[in-house]
Amino acid sequence: MDTMSEARRQTGLVEAENRRKMLDLCWEFRARLEQLQPGLSLVDYTYAQALKSFLLKARGI
Repeated sequence: MDTMSEARRQTGLVEAENRRKMLDLCWEFRARLEQLQPGLSLVDYTYAQALKSFLLKARGI
């Protein structure tokens, strides 16, 4: 029983760490998109905005 509890705890820790890493990547990507936006065409700008919104919603931000 202790082994199962430890496995669940470890799994929870790994999932939390992976979620944190994904959020960090999403924020970094969003920041880079914002830096690039002034040089983008209207179509690319619209796509970048949609992608940023998707990333934020997908991660519950």
